[in-house]
Amino acid sequence: MRILLLEDSPMMAATVVMALDSEGHDTVHVLTVAEAFRALGDDIAFDVALLDVELGDELSFDLAHHLGKIGLRFMFTSARDPNLMPPEFSEAPYLRKPYDLAHLFRALHELGA
Repeated sequence: MRILLLEDSPMMAATVVMALDSEGHDTVHVLTVAEAFRALGDDIAFDVALLDVELGDELSFDLAHHLGKIGLRFMFTSARDPNLMPPEFSEAPYLRKPYDLAHLFRALHELGA
């Protein structure tokens, strides 16, 4: 499965990419929302996206709206309290940081990935 990972922490991203790729996935890591939009426009077909909510001064909600419109499954990851999510994303899959890899794999499975 091809996974788009939007994560601004290089250490976290390296761990997640290594774990997912060792399970046979092809993970593309991007640091910003702009990079994520570019990756989506590069004719790369993704099966699912993992979106860190807070990326420095920006939030990933515009990207999440776009993914919903194009029908790409996604999950949020964040240390932010899930009750602070915008109402339109209250039902979106959410993995609270810090998470371990077993939780990540279980959440991806539940997402249908």
